[in-house]
Amino acid sequence: MQFPLFGAAFSQQTPHDAGPSDDLLPNMLYVVLKPTTELAKAVGSFSETATSRPPDLLHVTIQPIGSRNWITDVDIDAARRALSRLSHAPFLMLFDRIEGGNTMALRGGLQNCVAQCFRLAVLDALSGHFHHLPRYDLRPHMTLNYRGNSAGRLLDQPIAWMVDEFQLIESVHGETRHIEWGRWRLQDG
Repeated sequence: MQFPLFGAAFSQQTPHDAGPSDDLLPNMLYVVLKPTTELAKAVGSFSETATSRPPDLLHVTIQPIGSRNWITDVDIDAARRALSRLSHAPFLMLFDRIEGGNTMALRGGLQNCVAQCFRLAVLDALSGHFHHLPRYDLRPHMTLNYRGNSAGRLLDQPIAWMVDEFQLIESVHGETRHIEWGRWRLQDG
């Protein structure tokens, strides 16, 4: 892994081509984990989950890659090639509570430490092309609502799934949708 790996925050990254629409929020690229369709529907039925967002947008961010102000199609292709070579075993993701505050999110405390190991594998894969990635403090969570509306609660039964794939997505600002740039299976070896 090359250092320094982490560059400036999103807002400080320099676009390739400055233009008249630079004051608009750009699309962002992320490496994410998405729950199964069935699990996403179950989580979508929680009273804390925003009804304005489809369940297929629920995800856990592992690492932001950056803004489309400066991420080019060449960068996306390089990320896809790098991530396709990543090797990591499937792992369990478990959330046992909904935490409130400015947002409502599923969290699992210290129970998801293997996600940190997976993130290191992602960073290692991406470091060959991206010499600087946005700073990100991974505390695994799944945002249910970008507006906090309660204090949170412990779940009667934890939400858990075996993570056996990950995705590279572009979050389209203002359109409540993701563009999937790649999906890969996790496997030993």
